Amino acid sequence: MKFFSKRSYRQKGYTLIEALVASGVLLIGVSAACSMSLSLVTQEEINERSIRAFNYLDNAARLYRLGMEPSEIPALLPNEPIVDSITFVSRKVAASGIGTSGTTSFPIMRITMTYYPSGATAAYDKDVEQWTGGDKATTRSEHLDVLRSESVQLSEFSRVSTLAP
Repeated sequence: MKFFSKRSYRQKGYTLIEALVASGVLLIGVSAACSMSLSLVTQEEINERSIRAFNYLDNAARLYRLGMEPSEIPALLPNEPIVDSITFVSRKVAASGIGTSGTTSFPIMRITMTYYPSGATAAYDKDVEQWTGGDKATTRSEHLDVLRSESVQLSEFSRVSTLAP
């Protein structure tokens, strides 16, 4: 028959301090995972809004290259709430070594778009401001230089040639 000493009997279980330390380590891991999840969701939303804004800018550039006047382009594009403004500025760029002449200047249209990359808002609850992802009023600007060919046709079937019978 074996008898357990008082000392060995106490060493078989966990103490309250060991359980609290283990719970604290687990809590730190869970809170880090939650924080990383919020950051990833916020970054995903910013990326999605940026892609929509770049698509808007690309559509404006394509309409300009097709021959549309810059004043008509914003009215033709669908309403995009994340786009704050779009501007068109014409300028000339000199290039050398093209063709037979020494220096040639090309008309280039710079299209600048300003958009809101974050859709985050600040929630107010009993005069306490709570952050839900960032500052909604932050804007970013992107620009694109577009060269338009001089021989632009705006007919409905500009690529179809007519065949004589």
